[in-house]
Amino acid sequence: MHRNQQYGQLSGVRPVNASNHQSHERAYDRDATLHETVAALAREQPDAVAISFDDESLTYGELDRLSAKLAARLAAMGVRKGDVVGLLLPRALKTLVAKLAILKTGAAYAPFDPAYPLEHLGYMTQDCTPRALIIDRESATLAAKLPIAADRLVDIDTTMTKLAEDDAPTGDVAAVSGADAAYVMYTSGSTGRPKGVVIPHRGVLRLVRAQNFVAFRPDDVVLHAATISFDAATFEIWGALLNGSHLVGIGDRTLSMQRIVDAIDEKRVSVILLTTGLFNLLVDHHGGRLHSLRHALFGGEVASADHARRFLAAYPACRLSNAYGPTEVTVIASTFDIPASFQGDALPIGHSIAHGRVHILDENLNALPPGAEGQLAVSGDGLAIGYLNRPELTQQRFVTISTTTDAATAGEPLRAYLTGDMAAMDTDGLLHFRGRRDRQVKIDGKRIELDEIETALRRDRSLADAVVQCHQAGSAKRLVAYLRPRTMTGLDEMTFAAAVLGRLKGILPAHMVPGRAIVLQEFPLNRAGKVDRARLPNPAETPVPATVPDLPSKGMEAIVARHWRKVLGTNAVGPDQNFFDLGGTSMQLMRVHAALERELGRAIDVVTVFEHPKIRSLARFLEEPAADGRQIAAAQNRAARQKQMMSQFRRSRT
Repeated sequence: MHRNQQYGQLSGVRPVNASNHQSHERAYDRDATLHETVAALAREQPDAVAISFDDESLTYGELDRLSAKLAARLAAMGVRKGDVVGLLLPRALKTLVAKLAILKTGAAYAPFDPAYPLEHLGYMTQDCTPRALIIDRESATLAAKLPIAADRLVDIDTTMTKLAEDDAPTGDVAAVSGADAAYVMYTSGSTGRPKGVVIPHRGVLRLVRAQNFVAFRPDDVVLHAATISFDAATFEIWGALLNGSHLVGIGDRTLSMQRIVDAIDEKRVSVILLTTGLFNLLVDHHGGRLHSLRHALFGGEVASADHARRFLAAYPACRLSNAYGPTEVTVIASTFDIPASFQGDALPIGHSIAHGRVHILDENLNALPPGAEGQLAVSGDGLAIGYLNRPELTQQRFVTISTTTDAATAGEPLRAYLTGDMAAMDTDGLLHFRGRRDRQVKIDGKRIELDEIETALRRDRSLADAVVQCHQAGSAKRLVAYLRPRTMTGLDEMTFAAAVLGRLKGILPAHMVPGRAIVLQEFPLNRAGKVDRARLPNPAETPVPATVPDLPSKGMEAIVARHWRKVLGTNAVGPDQNFFDLGGTSMQLMRVHAALERELGRAIDVVTVFEHPKIRSLARFLEEPAADGRQIAAAQNRAARQKQMMSQFRRSRT
């Protein structure tokens, strides 16, 4: 059979790599569900380790029984098929038990990042109206401020302990199908509010079972490093648990490159999916300790061919794939296996994965022939059910298309998602990314709608208007806000801008808050009277309104400042400015941490870097002779608290 015969010439589907398509590969049943699949594996291999975090673990049998007990407790609260249950939890073993328990009730889980500001969390919880919100001791105070009744809050730490003491029954599993909702994942929205993407069970199953881009094995060890509110976690968690593999999680909220490398090396991790930025950082700081990897995937941003070549040179036996796919198509739509001989500057985004198709469309949603550039659309079993409570947007983005390039012939009608990405396809179905058709950007793998930031800014009563642009300085991307004040009430420009951005931090997640604001009395306009974004001042050529104190040319402050400037893409940093106030992200601070460890030649506890987000304070901490000892002691104390909590959790096993 010709490679595209099964799906049609435009599918771009490639055959399964024979070397990875072994007899142990699990079949794909589009009517199956996630929890039923895990339960079947629990019956098949009850004593196999399913999940481990540090020195705590659960077998498949234990995971199935624990989640069934928790599901019974949720059902007793009234959780039913079609409900949504929120998760305000960190990346942890208990979080995975909770996800599986929610699915057993027939409900869908909605993961929320506890690091998000209260207003942002409040909007999402109001939007999805969760029947229950699962919390832990750390998120309890935050949860109490959300618009959810107290009797709807479930403290998982306390609940799991009570379940063990009460020897609670497991109850019945709800009858759901592959077409029913499994989770709701919120993404940035162009209307100024995040939108909930509803993903069915079959979308996840099709991602990791009987696939042509990956083949999970029972002896695989899969790394879980993504936050639970980021869809890369879907691949990590269910890629392992739906194939009988071992999922290894890194439990702390704050990651470091050293922790990732240590986990891969010590746990013999074989499969990873990282954001492009995190993969590049791994390549820069791997230390030659990744030989257990047999398949590494990365995606979320335009790939660096140089980093891919360097990785393959260091680990020629590892399969390396560039992955592409928005949340609405369940994580991945296409992948490109990078050959060691690849010499180009731009990596393709590959061929369609199995159980789906990719299409290049013109403005009228007609299929274009190979070589033509158009909008990339995706069809198949990975498609979301739609946007929660947004029927108009669902109808706008999920459309019916024809699959033929011959206007005289009626093609097969398919439901497809319009990605908003521009691409071109070779005659063999290979896709090449060509940019966006709207104002969506990706920073550190996170999708950001510039319109959402602008809408939030325009709600500020001190502003007459606001525009947000994404600028790139070297490898660093920076969000810049242009502010037109209604009144500055006697404030200077820098103070006014800082106040506006300060208020924005209480509304939007940190990664969506611009690191620089430029105040303009008037915006440049085009002939149509609209803001001429091309004529807005370049931040690199616009002086900072207030002078930034000079930094020492030598010493620890100079070392820290040099790395700050590199990752932030600006020299306008002062010794007492907060890294995050300058638009820095957690990923960028991880880059600073890794670079400092490399230059100073010693281990630095990553949490202390986050606790000292100013050049002067971090430099002073690193200069103190007792710093290393204090870092080790702090890490040991955190580990002890973690172990104590997990030991209490373990007593809930049956």
